[in-house]
Amino acid sequence: MAQEQAPPAGPDLAQGITMDDLVDDKVVGHVGSEEVLLVRSGSELFAVGAHCSHYHGPLADGIVVGHSVRCPWHHACFDLRSGEAVRAPALAPVDCWTVEQRDARIFVKGKREPARAPVPTIANAPQRIVIVGGGAAGFAAAEKP
Repeated sequence: MAQEQAPPAGPDLAQGITMDDLVDDKVVGHVGSEEVLLVRSGSELFAVGAHCSHYHGPLADGIVVGHSVRCPWHHACFDLRSGEAVRAPALAPVDCWTVEQRDARIFVKGKREPARAPVPTIANAPQRIVIVGGGAAGFAAAEKP
């Protein structure tokens, strides 16, 4: 028998919330069926996936520092502007949404396309590299340009 999934938690951010709904400058809600973390950092608002891409940790329980949020479980760090994983052990980004403010309400709209960072070209780059060691550090060295 198929199990029914629970509806997403929190307010429907596409319908909008007030600034007072941001408790400690964060709120977890949803856009459609996806859980989204809405964060205020200074005067800016950001909407990113609510869970870490490493082990699905709750980013709402993490620390916001400037334009980044840190996962409380393993301290992976994500850029709030792009969703990029900027510190291991996470290697994959989190999704980002467009945020709009109208008439004293905050609306989270469509998901943004992930930013594609240009791959740097290095003159006389080696053709082969050997990574000694394993685990998260070795994997991050292999994956990151």
